[in-house]
Amino acid sequence: MNTQAQSAAAWTELLRCPYCNGQFTFAPAATPLPLAEFGVLHCKCSRFPVVDGIPIVQRAEVGMFEHTTGATEVAGISTAALVALIESGKLETALLECLAVPASLPRWFERILPMRITHHRLVRHFLRALGKRRLRNEVLARRQDIDACELLDHFYRPGSSLNRAVGQYFVLRFGQPRHLAALALVAGLPAADKPVLDIACGTGHLEHYLTQRSTPTATVGIDMNYFHLWIAHHWIAPAGRYVCCNANDGLPFADAQFSATLCSDAYHYITNRAALLQEIERCGANGPVLLTRVGNREVMPNEGAESSGAEYLRELNAPDVRTFTESELLKAYLKRESALAAAPTNRETLNETKWLSFGWNLPRVAEPPWSDSEWPHAVGSVGINPIYVARRTEQGALKLRFEFPLVWYAYENHEMLRYHPRNATLRPEQIGNYAAWQGDPSLRALVESFVLIGLPQRFRRDART
Repeated sequence: MNTQAQSAAAWTELLRCPYCNGQFTFAPAATPLPLAEFGVLHCKCSRFPVVDGIPIVQRAEVGMFEHTTGATEVAGISTAALVALIESGKLETALLECLAVPASLPRWFERILPMRITHHRLVRHFLRALGKRRLRNEVLARRQDIDACELLDHFYRPGSSLNRAVGQYFVLRFGQPRHLAALALVAGLPAADKPVLDIACGTGHLEHYLTQRSTPTATVGIDMNYFHLWIAHHWIAPAGRYVCCNANDGLPFADAQFSATLCSDAYHYITNRAALLQEIERCGANGPVLLTRVGNREVMPNEGAESSGAEYLRELNAPDVRTFTESELLKAYLKRESALAAAPTNRETLNETKWLSFGWNLPRVAEPPWSDSEWPHAVGSVGINPIYVARRTEQGALKLRFEFPLVWYAYENHEMLRYHPRNATLRPEQIGNYAAWQGDPSLRALVESFVLIGLPQRFRRDART
């Protein structure tokens, strides 16, 4: 059986239509594109496209959506139109449409022309056509060479209609407090025969950890933004599998397919949570469930559909639900203690804390679920933390300076200053030899202080300069 048929078989066993509960059959499309699989999934009620290895199982258009409200940032294409493009052999066109290229206009141009001109429908249509041409020439033509940071910079470039802060959020996430807090819990998930489901997985940061640790675990990530999944699938965590869908519509999977379920930094944005919890129970077969970085409505500022801590507990309605604050999880991670062995968070602390985490069906782990030789933040290809700006000295050393990219980023992630040194130096003989960190005390100290962290293979070739 060829690779394409094996991949198709794997998807049809795992997936179910969320609208008719029917099983899918897969009709592959012959493709000359590298590292790509295209085709059409058929069920009793619908046909859904598979674009560049990612099934799209939803009836809404495939566009770009603001992650906190779900508002459309770039209008997309219907799944029916994508199916027609695939069946007519226009595979690259289908991919370009899925990537929903934003209309980009230089800021200086916007300042000298009236808004009624710069936002005119024909102007935006022309700019999107230019954006597709740039994406084809600058990204697709060199997709084997481009790295993830270049790709994110391409989408979130100055002048783009997309929020540049979101691009920085993805580039710098590996060292953020919220990511380390999630790792404190996720690291306790044992390897299993069934994959872990990650709801609203973004660009696949947790998939990177789970699939690359010494006890690798299969993962399936879902998100409503196709281009986030595309980056995850081909750059951040290619060992994971991904489905483009909306969690509010139900989960497009057969019963009891997953060993555990995650939702990090997204649960409070989901509006149909009661139905989602039922779907998690159906697909997760009583496995561990982790909801991290959940916003508390009692603490400002608010976003999404936040509730109070007490309301979340009533909503979850799990007999053994455990609560954690993000600061507690971060503290446990930095001290190399097991977050799952900590005492329950008291109700008063729960009411006064902005960021909460919840879990149930959790294993009891008395010791940290990782060894000194494999800290979760060091899993992957160890390299310079992208929060640092590098300057090369005349002697060939690298001087590294911690630098927040934006004021809002500093506000949201000020706790990074607790565990990142402001300045660090890499000697010439250390540069590029980061894989030897376990046997080199000076490099080990840089990993311990998050100056060096584990990154995906195709994340970034060089440090920021």
